Amino acid sequence: MLRSLLTPLRNIRELTRETAQARGIHTEYIHEAQVLPMSPRTGQMKDAMEQLKAAELAADRITILRRMCELMNQNQHLLGVFCELDGFLAFMHILSTLSSAELSSSCQVQDILECLQLAFMVASKALDGHEDNIDFFEEFVGYDVLSDACSVFLVHPATSEKMLGCLLSLSFHNFGLVDIFSTLVLCQDLADLDVRFLEYAPSFGTIHLPHVFRVAWDFMARSLATNGPMRLVIYKILEHLTQSSHYNLAVLDEANVVPPLFSHFASSSMGISGADSPSPERRLLSKILKRLFEIGASTQDVRKLLQCAVKENGALDGEMIEFLRTGMKCHWPPHISLQGSSAITKRMGDTKTLPATGFTLSMWAWFEAMPLEMHSLLSISFWIDPTVQLSITANGTLSLKTKVRQEAAILSKSKIPTARWTHIAVVHYPSRSSYQTIRIFIDGYLTDSLDWPYPTPEIVGGQLILGDTTRGRALSWCLASCYMLSTPLDDNLIKFMHGLGPQYHDNFQDYNLARFFTYEVSTSLNMHLLGTASSRDTSSLKRAIQEGTLVSENCVVLKVVSEDTKVSPWLDPSSSVSQSDFDASCRGNVCVVSRQPFDVTLWKIGGVRLALHLVHQAQTQHELSRTISILCDSLRNSWQNSEEMEKIAGYDALANILRSKGSLVNMTSFETLFEFLGLSFRSPDTSTVMNTIAYRAIALDFELWSSTSLTIQQAHLEHFSFLLRASRHRRFNAKACLSKLGIVRKLVFALHSTWYPAETVPHLINAIVVVMQGRFPPNDVIKPVISYISAHIVTEPSDPPSPRSSGFLSVNRHERVRQLLDAVISLLRIPSMYARVSESVPLTRVVLLWVSEDLSPSVACQVLSVIGIGLIFSPSFGKKLELLSGWNLLRKRLPPVWNEELHRAAVELLLRPVAGASPSKNTPQSIRCPQILPVILVALRYGLLVCCGKHNRGPSRRVTELILDDLIDLHKTEPSFSPLFKSQSTTEVLIDCLSVLPAGSENAKISAQLTQLALLVASGNRVSHNQKQQILELTKPERKAPGPSPNSLSSTLAVIREESLRKAINYLDQWKNVIIASEKERYQKMVVDLQERRRRLGAISAGILKAGSERDVWPHLVPERTWRLDETEGPYRVRIKLEPVVEAPLESRQRQSPTMAGDLEVSSAVQSETTADSAADDYGSQALAEDIAEDKHRRVRHELEPGDVVEAVNTVSRVSGVDSWPGLLIFGKSHLYMLEGLVEDESGEVINAADAPKDMFFVSGSGSRLRSSRPALRWKLAHIVGFSSRSFLFRDIALEVLFKDSRALLVVFLSASQRHDASQRLQSVILYHTSQERHSAFSLILRDMSIALPGGKTSNPNTPHEKALATAQQQWQNRIISNYAYISILNQLSGRTPNDATQYPIFPWVLQDYTSETLDLSSPDSFRDLTKPMGALTEARREVAENRYHNLESVGEKPFHYGTHFSSSMIVCHFLIRLAPFTSMFKTLQGGDWDLPDRLFSDIARTYRSASQDVRGDVRELIPEFFSCPEFLENLSRLDFGVSHSTGEQVDDVKLPPWAKDDPLLFVTLHRHALESHYVSENLPAWIDLIWGCKQRDVESLNVFHPLSYEGAIDLDKISDSVEREATIGIIHNFGQTPRKLFNSPHPPRNLSGTLSLLAKVKKGVCEDALTLEKDAHPLKVGFGGPVAHITIDSSGKAYPTSHGELPHPSRNDDGVRWDHGRNNGVLQAFSRGTIVQTIESVHPTCATFADPDTLVTGSTDSIVRIWHVSYGPSSVSSSFKHRKRREPVLSLAHLLRGHSGPVSCVQASRTWSVAISGSSDGSAVLWDLNRGTYVRSIWHADGSIPSEDASVRLVAINESTGYIATCSACFLWLHTIAARPIAKLDLLSICDPTSRVSSIAFHEREYSKLGILAVGDGQGSVTLYTWNADGTPEGTKAQWEFVKIRCLLPELDSPVAAVTALKFSGEILWVGDASGNVFRWGTPD
Repeated sequence: MLRSLLTPLRNIRELTRETAQARGIHTEYIHEAQVLPMSPRTGQMKDAMEQLKAAELAADRITILRRMCELMNQNQHLLGVFCELDGFLAFMHILSTLSSAELSSSCQVQDILECLQLAFMVASKALDGHEDNIDFFEEFVGYDVLSDACSVFLVHPATSEKMLGCLLSLSFHNFGLVDIFSTLVLCQDLADLDVRFLEYAPSFGTIHLPHVFRVAWDFMARSLATNGPMRLVIYKILEHLTQSSHYNLAVLDEANVVPPLFSHFASSSMGISGADSPSPERRLLSKILKRLFEIGASTQDVRKLLQCAVKENGALDGEMIEFLRTGMKCHWPPHISLQGSSAITKRMGDTKTLPATGFTLSMWAWFEAMPLEMHSLLSISFWIDPTVQLSITANGTLSLKTKVRQEAAILSKSKIPTARWTHIAVVHYPSRSSYQTIRIFIDGYLTDSLDWPYPTPEIVGGQLILGDTTRGRALSWCLASCYMLSTPLDDNLIKFMHGLGPQYHDNFQDYNLARFFTYEVSTSLNMHLLGTASSRDTSSLKRAIQEGTLVSENCVVLKVVSEDTKVSPWLDPSSSVSQSDFDASCRGNVCVVSRQPFDVTLWKIGGVRLALHLVHQAQTQHELSRTISILCDSLRNSWQNSEEMEKIAGYDALANILRSKGSLVNMTSFETLFEFLGLSFRSPDTSTVMNTIAYRAIALDFELWSSTSLTIQQAHLEHFSFLLRASRHRRFNAKACLSKLGIVRKLVFALHSTWYPAETVPHLINAIVVVMQGRFPPNDVIKPVISYISAHIVTEPSDPPSPRSSGFLSVNRHERVRQLLDAVISLLRIPSMYARVSESVPLTRVVLLWVSEDLSPSVACQVLSVIGIGLIFSPSFGKKLELLSGWNLLRKRLPPVWNEELHRAAVELLLRPVAGASPSKNTPQSIRCPQILPVILVALRYGLLVCCGKHNRGPSRRVTELILDDLIDLHKTEPSFSPLFKSQSTTEVLIDCLSVLPAGSENAKISAQLTQLALLVASGNRVSHNQKQQILELTKPERKAPGPSPNSLSSTLAVIREESLRKAINYLDQWKNVIIASEKERYQKMVVDLQERRRRLGAISAGILKAGSERDVWPHLVPERTWRLDETEGPYRVRIKLEPVVEAPLESRQRQSPTMAGDLEVSSAVQSETTADSAADDYGSQALAEDIAEDKHRRVRHELEPGDVVEAVNTVSRVSGVDSWPGLLIFGKSHLYMLEGLVEDESGEVINAADAPKDMFFVSGSGSRLRSSRPALRWKLAHIVGFSSRSFLFRDIALEVLFKDSRALLVVFLSASQRHDASQRLQSVILYHTSQERHSAFSLILRDMSIALPGGKTSNPNTPHEKALATAQQQWQNRIISNYAYISILNQLSGRTPNDATQYPIFPWVLQDYTSETLDLSSPDSFRDLTKPMGALTEARREVAENRYHNLESVGEKPFHYGTHFSSSMIVCHFLIRLAPFTSMFKTLQGGDWDLPDRLFSDIARTYRSASQDVRGDVRELIPEFFSCPEFLENLSRLDFGVSHSTGEQVDDVKLPPWAKDDPLLFVTLHRHALESHYVSENLPAWIDLIWGCKQRDVESLNVFHPLSYEGAIDLDKISDSVEREATIGIIHNFGQTPRKLFNSPHPPRNLSGTLSLLAKVKKGVCEDALTLEKDAHPLKVGFGGPVAHITIDSSGKAYPTSHGELPHPSRNDDGVRWDHGRNNGVLQAFSRGTIVQTIESVHPTCATFADPDTLVTGSTDSIVRIWHVSYGPSSVSSSFKHRKRREPVLSLAHLLRGHSGPVSCVQASRTWSVAISGSSDGSAVLWDLNRGTYVRSIWHADGSIPSEDASVRLVAINESTGYIATCSACFLWLHTIAARPIAKLDLLSICDPTSRVSSIAFHEREYSKLGILAVGDGQGSVTLYTWNADGTPEGTKAQWEFVKIRCLLPELDSPVAAVTALKFSGEILWVGDASGNVFRWGTPD
C-alpha cells in the first residue's frame, strides 16, 4: 500500500501549481527548473538523485546521501531543486526499502542505521526554513505516510531508538539529538539521567516541524507503560521542552501529549514509597503535567481529572486537586503562538484602501521576552511596502510607521510588559481638530499620540500581516485576537474593548457585551464612570454598557483569532475543513492552541457546582484551601461561571458549606477568598470590593467567621480597615459597594449575639469604629450604634465574671457595650466625627439617656467624658444640658455610685489643663465646667451620710477624704476655683454638708477637712453674708453637728428644680423604653431573618450538592435514583412521565442558635404605646427610635422573581393525591407562586406552618405531613391556561389552576370567600393575557371553564360550562376526539382531577376476556357489558344488590345497592401502589403499613373477577393509567410486598392476561385499542348515563350508591367535633365520591359510519391507506438554495420550508432565530421580518427547536443544551429599534442543561409533554424536563463495540400524541416511550448502505391511531414508512416489539438523487424536503 502512494510526483506537478496558486502561494519553485538554466551544482544534484533512486545497497546510498548533504550545505538554491527532482519521493523510497531489509548481522544494522540518519539529514536540510518545500511535503506526501514508513523501524528493537532519534532530530532540525535515546536509556537512575541529559540540552531548540514530533510522540506514548528506561528519557525531554519556550509548550499541547501522560499518572502508582512521598519519577511527571495544564486542557482531560480528584469513598486526591489548582490559576485563552521568523497573513478581499472614516487596530498579545532587534508585530499592506506598521523594539517600546511617514516613530511611553497579556490599540482618525489623529493605547489607557496625515488610497487589494518573516528574528510571542475596525473608537470604547479581555473572539454584536466582563473589569469601569467629572466624557461608555453592541458588524473589516486560523488543514485526514474556510495563511513557526482554559472547560462539564462539590468534600485545612482556590480561580476570569454562580445562589451555598467547616479555615483559605472579593494583602491601598453579591454572602456572614480560629476572626474583622481606611478607593468602596449592605447593623448584631469570644471583641468593636468613620450616611452607621448603646447600657452585672471563666463567658453583653461606648468616645475626640455624630443624633439628650437610675460608675465616667468632649467642641453644650435639667440629673444619679474613678473623671471635667503642661497638682489649671462642682459637693454629702451610717450608697470614707483633699487643694492652688462659690446654690450644698458633719473619732479627719474647706470658702468675699454666717455657725467647735435647718432645702428655687427634674426623668424613661422596644423588635426580626436565611441556604446547598445523575462527573457520590409519577400532564391530562425523586432537605423547625435563644434584657417595662410615643415626640427622640419597617412578607420575598412584588397572599393547602401541604398562594405582579411550609397568622405575619394553630388545617394529612418550606413553584401569569372551582371533601372551597407548561395546581382555601377573591384575580389575569392563537378543543374547554359558575353548577343551558360540554360531545360524536379524550373531558367537567385521589378520573372496565392467548376485539364476547354497573354484571350480584336496597328501604333508612363505590382514594392507591408517590399514600391510608399480600393489586384477571363476579367483591371501575401508563404494573422500585398466602409466590409485578405476553406496554396498548373499538364506541353512551347521566341514581339500573358518596350529603363545616370530623373524612376516603351529574337525558350515540379511526368526514388516512399515497407533480417553491432543514406548518396548513441555520417562530412566520450564518458561526440571532433584532454571542449553536411560542431549545458544540424564554417587547439592540411599533422577539436564557460529553447534533422539544430530547456525538440521546430544566434519562446508541461516528445520534423526534421518542444514529433506529422505556430497535447497518443512511425522521400525528407510523428519509431520496408491533413474538415468550415496513416512497427514476433532509406530517399529508431545496407533498387521493 505504501509503494502505491509513492508515485512519481511529476505526474501531479500541474495539480501542485493550481493548488498553490489557489492558496496564494508563490509558485516560482514550480517553474524554477524550467526557467533557470541548469547550474553545475544543479547537475550534480540531479545526478546524485538519479543514482540514489537506482542504488539498492545501503552502503551505496550512504555515499550518495553524504554527497547530497554536502551539496545542499554549499548552495541553498539546491533545496528547491531537491523537491523538483522528486527528492521527497526518494526519501520515502529509502524508508520503504530499508524497512523490508533483513537485519541479519550487526554490520547490516549499522549500515541501515547510518543510511536512515543520512536520509533524515537530507530531508531536514530540504525542509529547514524552506516554506515551499514544507508546503509541498505536507500536501503531497503527508506526515501520515511518513508515520507509516517509520512504523516498522519504531517497533523493531534494533532500530527503534535510532529512528526515534531521527524523527526528533528532524522535528528540531538538529541531529545532535539523533543518539539521545540510545545513549540515555543506559542511565542507571534519574539522578544519572539528569547529569547525562545536560550534554543534549543545548541541541533542543524550537520544534520546527510539529507534525514530525507528533509522529515521534505517538510511538513514545506507547512506550510509557512498557519501557521503564525509555520512559524516563521521554520525561526528561518533555520536562525540558515544557520549560524551554512557550511555542514548544504549545506544540506539545497540540500534539495531544496530555492524555497518555495523565492516563499513565492516574493508573500507575509509579513507585510511591509512602502516602506522602511520591517517587522521583512521579514527581517529574507531575511537574510536566502541571506545566502542560497551564496552557489549558480539553474537555475530556478535565473531566477525567475531576473524576480522579474524588475517590470512591468521597475523599479528595491531593495530587489531582493540585493539578486542578494549577490549571485554574492559569488563564490562557485559545491563541496563536509565533516563534522567530513567522507571520500570519489575512487578505482584505476587494478592499483597496484604508477606511475613509478612519480605523481602529486592536490586538491582544503576550511576549515571552523582548526581541534582540526591532520586530514587526502588525502591518497593513496594499502593495510591497506597508501602509501601516506597528513594531516592538528591543527595550519593549512600540514603534509606529505609516506610508506618509517612512521614519518610524518610537513610542517611548507605550512600553509592553513581558509574560502577561497586553492589549494594544491604535486609533487613526482621518482628521481631527481638537486632538492628534493617531492615538495609541496600552491596556485601555492612552499612552502616546501623533498628529500625522491619513494614508492615501491604494489601487490593489490589501492584506494584514501579523508577525515578521525576516530571517534571524527570534521573538517568541502569542496572539489571542486582532481586529481591524473601519471606525475610530473613542477613548472610553477602547477601555470597554480592553475590558472584554483576550478570551473574547466574537464580533462585538452581543446585545449585552457587558456580560463578558469579569468582576475586576466591571469594578474598574465603575470606578472610571464614577471618577470622571464630565458625564459627556463617558456617554459612549455608558451607551455601550447599556445597549451592548459596540460597533456595527459591517465595521469589522478583519479579524484574526485562533478559531479562524489553521496552520495546515490538510494534515488531519479526518478534517472536512478546506483552506478556503481559513483565509488566514501562516508562515514559519506558527502553532494554533485551541485548548480552552480550565475555568471554561469546567463550565462546559458541570459549572461551578463541581467546584462547590470539591469544597464540600474537603476534610482538612490543606484540602479546603486548595479547593477554595480552585473555586475562586474558576470564577475570577470566567464570566460564564460568575453568571452561573449568581444564578444558582452559589455564594450563599459556599457560605453555608464553610459554616460547617469553620475550624478548617486557615489563613491561606481566608486570603484566597478575600483576594477574590477584591482585597489586596500585598498592596492594601488597592483593595476594593469587586463582587458585592459574594461580599454580602461571605464577608458579612459573621456567624461563619465567628466559628473560625481567633487569628482568622481578627483578620476578617480587620479587612474593614483595608477597604475603608488603607485603600485609596475607600470612597468608592463606601459609596458604590458597601452603602446598602447594612454593615453596622450586622456588626452590632454580631456583638450582641455573643458569637465572638472575649479575645475578638476589641477587634469587632474596632471594625464598628472603622465603618462608622467610613464615608457612609450618618444615619446608616452612627444612629444604629448610638441606639444600640442607649438600649443596652442600663444595667451592671450583679455577679462579675470569674477570672477562671472561659473566654466565651468572660465578657458579658454589658461589658461589650461599655467597650463599644469607649470606642465611640474615642471617635468623638476627633472633631470631624464629633460633628457627624452631633448632626446625626441629639448628643446632649443621648448623654442624659445613659444616666439611668441604676447607673454604673464606669458608665458614669464615660458620660462625663462625653460631656467634656462636648464642652470642648460645642460652647453651647453645657447650656443645653442645663436647659434639659441635665446637671440636676447628674446631681441625682451620680453621687450614689461615686467612687474614686468617677471622682477623678469629675475633677478632670471640672478643670481645663493648660496646653503643653504636664498634669500635676502644681500645674496651673482653669475651670472648664463649673456646673460639675455641685455634683461633686452632693457626692461629698452622700459620703458624709455614709460615714454617719445614714446612707448605704455613696462614696466610701477613703473617697470622701479624697474629695475633701482635692477641693481644699483646688481652693489653695487654683484662683478661679473660689469664685465658683458665688453661686448660692453651690454654697448651699456645702452648707448642707456641714449640717451632716459626722461625729466620732473615726470621722475626725473628715470633720477637720470639711471644716477647713468651709472656712476657706467663708474667707474672703466670695459667698453671701448670710451663707458666711451659716458656715461660721456650723464650724464652731462647741456645736455638735446640729441637724439641717428646716428651711434650708425648701426654698422656692429648689421646688422648681425638683419639678423640672421630675419631668425630665419621666421623659427620659419613656424615650428609653421606646428605644429599647425598637431595638428589641429589630433584634427579633434579625433573628427570624437569620433563621430563614439558614433554612434557605440549607435548601440552596442541598439543591446544588445533592442533585445529580448517573452522567455526573462523580456518579459514585450520587445516590441511586428512584422514580415517581410526574405531575406534568400530557394530552387530556394523561400522566405517564416519570421523574426522579429529589427529597427536599428535612430540618428541625425548633432549631435555634443557643447564643440567640434569649430575648434582649430590658431594665424596665415598655410603657403604653401612646404615652411613649408622645413623650418621644416631645423629647425629639425620632433621632434614635426609628420605626421598624413593617414587612410581613419579607420571608417570602427571596422566592420572587427579580422585580416582582406581592399583590395578594392566601393561606391554602396544596392537594396531591391524598396528601396536602399547607402553604401560601402568592399573586405577584408577573407570577403566581405556591410556597409550601409557610402560612399567614391572624395578623398577616408569615410563620412556619408547624407553628400555626392546628385547627387552621382541616385537610386530612396536612397536620401530620408538615414539611419544611421548599423553593416556590412559580408560573408566569401569562402561562395560566384556565382554572376551575373544585369541591374538596364535599366542601366547595378548592380551586384548580392549569398552566401552559402542562402542570396543574389544586389548592384548598380556608373559606369560600377567599376562594372567590382568588377566582376573581385569576379571571382578570386570563382575560388580560388571552392570546389570539388557536387552541385545541380541550384547551378551549378549560378556558371556558375558567369563567364558569362556581363548581360548574348552572341552570342556564347557555353558560360557558354547558357550551364546553356541548362542544366536547359534538366532537366525540364526529370522531374528532377519541373515547379516551372524551371520558377525560367528562371527568374534568364533573370536578374529577388527577390531583385529588378522592375524585380521581374514572374509566370503565371495557374487557372481560383476561384468559385468552389472543385478544379478539372483533368479538363482543371479549367486552364487558357497558349498559350495567359493575355490581350488576351477574345474576347473583344483581340479586344481592336488590336485596340490600329493599332491606334498607324497609327499615326506613336511605336505601342503596352498594356499600362500596366505583372510585375512591383507596381504590386509586390500590391500583397505583407500585408507583410513587401513591406508594406512600397507600401506606398513609392503611395506617402506615402494607395491606395483606393477598389483598394487594397483583393480578388483573383476579381484580376483574372481584369487581364483576364475586358476590363479596367490590364494584370498582378503572383509572386512566390502565390505558396509558405501563409502569404502574411493574415493581420498578423492588418493593417488598410480602408472599401471597394463597399461591406462595412473592408479590411483585402485576400478573397480566396471557394476550399481553408478559409485557405491560403491550397490555396498555391493546387495552387502549379495546377502549377505542367499535363495540365500546357503540356502548359507551350507556356507561356515561350510569356515571354522569340520567341513570346516575337509577333504581331500575341498580345504580344507587351509599348516600354519603353523593354531593351535599356531608357538610364538614357543620361538624365541630375534631374526632368526628376526622372520622367523616375517613369515610369519604373509603366510600368515595360520585362525580357531579352532567346529563339529564340519555347520551346520544357516536357516528360509526366509515372508517372508525378517521374523522367522520375524512375518507382516507395515512395509516389506513398508506399504499395509496401519491406525490404531487410539482414541488413547493422555496426562496433559498440548498438543503431543506425544517418544514413548519402554520394554522392554515401552509408549509414553510427553511434552510439549515434558520428556524421560524411557531406563531409568527416572519420572526424566528438563526445561527451558523457567515462569520458569526458562534452566535444565536433573533430576527423579525428579516431584520436582526438580537444577537447572542458565545453560544455556538448547532441545532434549535421551538417547544412553544415562548420556549426555544438549542444545542451547541460545547455539549450544552440551552432553554431560552422568548418574550416580545421593544428591542434593546439599538435606539433605532426602540421606537418600532411592532414588538420584537427577545431571547433570555432560562436553563443550561449539561449531560452530554460531545457536541449536540440535534434537538426536539414538546410542550405537550414538557420534554426536550437531544442527540449528541457522544452516542447518546438525553431526555430533559422542560419545566424544571433538569436531566431525566439517557438513551444510548454507543455500546463500546460501535465506532463513535456510527453511534452519534443525529436525528430525534417526539410523537406529540403518544409521547413516543425516536432516536437515530448511523447504526440504529430506536423507539422509546416518554419514560425512556425501549420499544423497538432497527439495525440500520444491516439494511442500509453508506450512501442511503437515514437523513430525517418524523412521526405521523393523530390524537389516536391504532397504527403508529414513523417516516424515515434516507440519502437516496426515499422515504420509508415504518410501524411497530409485537405480532412476531414467538409463542410462550415475552413480547418482542419490532419495526415493520409499510411502504417505501421512492423518488422518480429520472430525477437526480437528493437526500431527504426534512419530513413533516400535517394531518394526512406528508411534506418531504430534500438536499436540492425541493419540497414535495405526499397525500391520499380524494
